Amino acid sequence: MERFNGQPSFSMGDARAYVSMLADIAVVERGVDYVSALATALEHAEGIRRSRGYTAVAEDYRLVYKKWLEIDRGRLKGHLLQRVKGVEEVSRRGEVIGGEPTVISLFTGAYGLDLGFELAGFKVMVALDISEESYKNLKANRPKIPFLLGDIKGFTTSEILKEAGLKPGEVDVITGGPPCQPFSPAGKRQSLGDPRAAPLKDFVRVIMEARPKVFVMEEVPGILSARIKHVPIKERGKRPLLPEEEPGSAWRVVLEELKKTGYVIAWKVLNAADYGTPQERERVIVVGVRPDLGVQPRLPKPTYSRRPLGLFGNLRPWLTLLEALTGIEDHIGFIPLPPKYAKFVKCIPPGGNWRQLPDELKPEAMGGAYMASGGRMGFYRRLTWFEPSPTLVTSPAMKATMMVHPWEDRPLSVKEYLKIQGFPDDWKVVNSVQDAYRLFGEAVPVPLAKAIAIAVRDEILARCEARPYAN
Repeated sequence: MERFNGQPSFSMGDARAYVSMLADIAVVERGVDYVSALATALEHAEGIRRSRGYTAVAEDYRLVYKKWLEIDRGRLKGHLLQRVKGVEEVSRRGEVIGGEPTVISLFTGAYGLDLGFELAGFKVMVALDISEESYKNLKANRPKIPFLLGDIKGFTTSEILKEAGLKPGEVDVITGGPPCQPFSPAGKRQSLGDPRAAPLKDFVRVIMEARPKVFVMEEVPGILSARIKHVPIKERGKRPLLPEEEPGSAWRVVLEELKKTGYVIAWKVLNAADYGTPQERERVIVVGVRPDLGVQPRLPKPTYSRRPLGLFGNLRPWLTLLEALTGIEDHIGFIPLPPKYAKFVKCIPPGGNWRQLPDELKPEAMGGAYMASGGRMGFYRRLTWFEPSPTLVTSPAMKATMMVHPWEDRPLSVKEYLKIQGFPDDWKVVNSVQDAYRLFGEAVPVPLAKAIAIAVRDEILARCEARPYAN
C-alpha cells in the first residue's frame, strides 16, 4: 500500500481497495480461503506494477472494480479463516508475587483500563463513574466490585478509601481518564477555571489525599494540541498569539496540575496496535510514581510493529481485523445503515471510502460535505481484512464516521467492537446497542492496558524502596 503513498492518480486508499477486490474475486471464483486469495491478489497487483507501472495499475483497477460489482458477494461468507489463528487470548491473569496489588478505578467507563490491570494480577477494590451505563456494565461482569455511582466531586477521598477498605498510602495504583471537555480539539476551549475541568482537579485531589504508590491517567491525543483559549480561524496568522492561545497550552496546564501532586511523572502517546490490539488507536498515557518509592516511572515497550522488525527481530507484525474477528458467528447487536446511505455503501470496496465511489455518485453521497476541505476519511468507510481496524468510533452507522464490515453491508457489531478492543469472549453486554457503541468505542483497549499494568507491576512496584507511608 505504501508504494502508492503520494501517487497523484492512484492513492494508498485505491491500492488498498484494489487488492481487497482482487482477493474477494478470487474467493468467489476459486472458492479458496481468504488468506490464499490475498496472496494471489498481491501477486497479481505487484506483477502489473513491476511490469507495466503505476498507470497500468490504475487502468486494471477500473476493470477489477467493474467485475467486483458484478460478483455474488453473498458467497464470500464462510471462506475467511481456514488457517488464521486469531487474536492472542488476553484473559490469562499475570503472575503475582507477594499478593495482589490494589487498584482504585476512577472514571471507570467500560472497565478496559482496569481489566488490563486485573489480567496482570491486580485487584480492583472500588470503581467510580458518573455513568449508569458504566455501572450496569461492571455489575453484570464484576458484581463483587463496589461501585460508587455519581460525580466524583460528590465523594470525599475518605469515602472512596473506605469503600475500598484502604487507608492513605496503602493504595498501589489509582487509574482514570478524567474528561477534559474544556480542551476538546473542536469547539470553544476554556481554561481550568471552566466548571467542566473539575474532573481533572478532582482526580488530582484524590491522588494527593489517597497517596497511591502509582497513578495512571489516560487521555485522547487531541489534548496535546488543544488550546486553553480558542482562537477564531479568521484571527489566526493575523496577530501574535497569547500564551494561552498557543497549540499545546492546555496540555502544559494539565501537566502543571499533575505535578502539584509531587509525583515523578512520565508520559507518552502509545498506539494500541503496538501492544497486540488489532486496532490503530492512540492514547496519551501518564504514569506518576510517589517520590518516596525511589523508582522512576516506566511505560511499556512495544511488542508489535507495522513492520515486524526490532533490534533482535522480536517485534511481531500488527494484528489485523481478520485475526480479530476470527470465529465470530453471532453478529446481532448493530444499528443498520440508513437506506439513504446503504445504497452507496454497496459500491464501496473493502479498504475504501467515499473516494472510491464512481465520480457521478460522489456529489449525491456526500451532500454538503462534498466541497469541504480535509480528507474526510470516515465518510462511507468500509474496513479491510488485512490491516488493523482504525480507531473505533461511537456512531459507526453515521455517514461521516462509518465503520462498515468488509463483506457485509452493515456497521461492525457490538460483539465485533468487544473483540477489537480485546475484551474476553464471555464479557456480558447489558447496554443498548447505541450505549454499547459509545461505552466500548471509548474504552482503553485491554491489551494496551495489560501492557501498562505489567510495566507498573514489574518495573515500578517490584523495584520500589518505599518506607511505610507517613500520613
